[in-house]
Amino acid sequence: MKLRNIFICCCLILGLLCPVSAKQLRTEKIVFSSNRDGNWEIYMMNPDGTRQERLTYDRAVDREPVISPTGDKILFTSDRDGTQDLHLMDVDGRNVRPLFPNARAYRTHPAWSPDGKSIAYSQHNLGSINIYIAKADATSAKPIVHLKNVHSGYPTWSSDGTEIAFVVADEIHWASRQIRFIDLETYKQETLLRDDFPRMFHPAWSPVDNRIAFVWFRPAEQQQSVFIVNRDGSYLSRMTSLIANTPAWAPAGDELIYTEGVVGNNSQIFKIDLKRHKVIQLTKDGGNHSGNWFDPRQLPVSPSLQLLTTSWGKMKTETKP
Repeated sequence: MKLRNIFICCCLILGLLCPVSAKQLRTEKIVFSSNRDGNWEIYMMNPDGTRQERLTYDRAVDREPVISPTGDKILFTSDRDGTQDLHLMDVDGRNVRPLFPNARAYRTHPAWSPDGKSIAYSQHNLGSINIYIAKADATSAKPIVHLKNVHSGYPTWSSDGTEIAFVVADEIHWASRQIRFIDLETYKQETLLRDDFPRMFHPAWSPVDNRIAFVWFRPAEQQQSVFIVNRDGSYLSRMTSLIANTPAWAPAGDELIYTEGVVGNNSQIFKIDLKRHKVIQLTKDGGNHSGNWFDPRQLPVSPSLQLLTTSWGKMKTETKP
């Protein structure tokens, strides 16, 4: 009886010292946006396209979902409060709240840093669009790219968190789109694959190496495809041959998901194996846009208390004589 009481007290103390956190994903998942139910909402599915489930239920436009590197939150854009801005929710769709409740602004294109401690995003200010970064709790927000008379957007972090790639629009001419890098320590900028008539969109940095996936429209070929290139501009290769958008990497860096228009249908999400170039269609209903891909086996931070407890219990059971 005494041992039982001691055990209960220890559990209560542990619960007070270490409050239960939000639910954490235990399996690989892809988040995406879809209008299959008549409105743009956030959905989640397995990497093979099975178990497609809806997470948000609101009349607003909910899009651009990205799962936190810790696997417990989803950051997305929504105009549910009147202005397109960043919102946060638990991975099960609960506890939806604005990320910046006391400083509303027009913000889009959210991206988590690899360690989950910071975010990057685009912010619209008096006719210009610039890249900002902030801590994950929405404090210490500051612009890191501020270009006059042009726009910047679609930030994506390098795998080591030292650089951000982004798109610069309308600098060379009204339709130009360049991909640039900015060093987060020196703020020095560098352009990827210089071109006299650049039309490059949607950069996505591999989570495991220095490769960039991006969309490139080549006027001479009248074709918009997904390409992959090294950070230094070497080993450029085409991954898809049809009109494709919004590439996102698998956590292991061996596959990509992307959005592509289907003849006689809306845009759908596809997956490509980068070694075998095998393509699989993951969605079929309504219009869909890819978000990002999470794998709990590649958590960048210490595992949760619940996971530690499970591991300890399993180890103790296995070693019991």
